[in-house]
Amino acid sequence: MSRAVEISSHQRKGERGSVLALAAICMLALILALGLCLDISHFYSIQTELQNGADAAALAGASALNSTSGGIALAETLAVAQMNNYEFNHNSINFGQSNLYFASNFNDLDSFLYPSSPQTCAALAAASTPANVERAGENKLNAAQVAFVGVCMPAPQTATIFFSSSVLSNPVVIRGRAIAGNSPPLTGVCDNLAPVTLVEDPSVPDTTEFAPGMVLNLKLPGGNSVSPGNYKLLELCGPGGANVRDALQGNCAGCLGVGDTVTPKTGATNGPTSQGWNDRFDADAITSDNITHDQYLQYQAMYEAHLAHPGDSNYPLPQGVTFNPNGSFGRRTLIVPTVSINDVTSCSGSNCTFTVTDFAIFFMQSHVPNGNPQVTAEFLSKITIAKGTYGGTPIPAISLTQIVLYK
Repeated sequence: MSRAVEISSHQRKGERGSVLALAAICMLALILALGLCLDISHFYSIQTELQNGADAAALAGASALNSTSGGIALAETLAVAQMNNYEFNHNSINFGQSNLYFASNFNDLDSFLYPSSPQTCAALAAASTPANVERAGENKLNAAQVAFVGVCMPAPQTATIFFSSSVLSNPVVIRGRAIAGNSPPLTGVCDNLAPVTLVEDPSVPDTTEFAPGMVLNLKLPGGNSVSPGNYKLLELCGPGGANVRDALQGNCAGCLGVGDTVTPKTGATNGPTSQGWNDRFDADAITSDNITHDQYLQYQAMYEAHLAHPGDSNYPLPQGVTFNPNGSFGRRTLIVPTVSINDVTSCSGSNCTFTVTDFAIFFMQSHVPNGNPQVTAEFLSKITIAKGTYGGTPIPAISLTQIVLYK
């Protein structure tokens, strides 16, 4: 009996040794797995920070593009400054222009920044750019067509991966990439479209023919038509005088795009024009006559500050200005289709059509009288329909595109 007990005790001692070895192996595997998990978490944290920086830089750069070389230069400055605003583990990032790219076409930039095989930002920066992609400073593209900004943000030197390098066969590529640019231009205009025209001479530059602040005729008085029966009115919503009134009031639906044709409205249509114009004018929140657009914006800011601070004497209403508490800001702003003087002068009879060449923004400075009105308004700007704008003049051009983060 004692012999059997002795053998059993010896077997258990041997088993204790094998359990210790198995436990050590399991512990090593657990440590490696824990290290891998930490690496993965670290990787995603780095990647998120870099991607946020790349997104912000691409958007900042794209906001400056305005179809000029100056816009590209400003895009470079803004994108680099935005990049270097970011910190990684409390260390600043020294990001230069070598990882900033431009293109006229999204697909060209996409195929370069997002190749099928992973590429580091350093490898992209060392590579030659294709003919349709421009690295910052290369100046090989037509500035008027550049519409997209691409960013490749390399990981800082402090971004290290520990355990994963011994487990993964391919190195982990850590970087932030982004592409931003203008959205596709809208093909037409619907909001605030007015049934009047701006006649332009295509042989004269816009900067010479029209300047912000000019007061221009949008509808001529009787006896002064620009072509037989045409007083610069349009049949946007129909041929009748009531249709002109409804269109001026903003009570009919429809859109126009560059290249569309419009039909001139024959007849002076004075009464409906006056009614529609004045109804639209009175629907604004500011109803004072004989003010400029700059004054309007000042009064709007004062009115909004007054409403935001009721009873505060530091925010008074401007003296001598009339307000409509039920009105809406912006009603006195009109979008007007432009047509060529060549179309107008070649018009004969009552079956003319004009081709829309562009759109312009006007501000209604005053009510118009009944009877035989000559309708005038303050010219603000042409509408930029192909490119976005950044900053600029006191009355910047309104863009029908917006900056989009594509990738």
